[in-house]
Amino acid sequence: MGESTALSAYLRERRLAAGLARTELAARAQMAPLLISQIESGALVPNHAMLQRLFDSLDVPHWYRKHILVLGLPAVESGAVATAPSAEDLADLASLTHPACLTRFPTMDTLAANSDYQRLFPGLGAGVNMLEWMFLNPVAKKVYLDWNTEAQLLVHAFRMLAPLAPTQRVSAITASCGESPDWDPVWTSEVRPQDIARRHLRLRERSTGLERRMMLRIYDPAFPSRPWWLYRLIPVR
Repeated sequence: MGESTALSAYLRERRLAAGLARTELAARAQMAPLLISQIESGALVPNHAMLQRLFDSLDVPHWYRKHILVLGLPAVESGAVATAPSAEDLADLASLTHPACLTRFPTMDTLAANSDYQRLFPGLGAGVNMLEWMFLNPVAKKVYLDWNTEAQLLVHAFRMLAPLAPTQRVSAITASCGESPDWDPVWTSEVRPQDIARRHLRLRERSTGLERRMMLRIYDPAFPSRPWWLYRLIPVR
């Protein structure tokens, strides 16, 4: 019997969340039930083809899959993993000419934000959780002109990736956001990102009252690897 990995635990969690027995998932993925059992126990690390069939069968969106593997499999790299942005990381962030921030996934904790980002999203700076800001800070609904759409997309990402985060941190975030009357309707919504036709974000700038249309771009630092994503907002021309 192998040692269970975060990925094997994640796949089991997604199967249970989908209400599927191992035999049902095996039928969907066209795999033997024994293979499902071995993968979930950590006795077998699935190859690329197996993972694709499992992700497809569990409706895991393509844009999450790489991050799931980064978080779910033992690190290949040697050396200490950065826990906070370095001075060079912060200088790089500050040099960007559009709103940008560094966010830790899947908990969505903001690690740093440049001045343009903090001006566009008042109160959403370093040390602030993006979900808590979205649901508990009244300014969020004034900034996001399509608040419900953006909240659904954010919560869907959290639900999809939360099994890879520390349980205590996930519980703390859900308990905090649960104080908002908007949390339960969004949390229990069956709307999927692919069901939402959204090409860009519609934001209202607090200082001028003008509407801004922005494209969201998310980058995963690779050299060196970092346990956070870079969010950039690019104005629509």
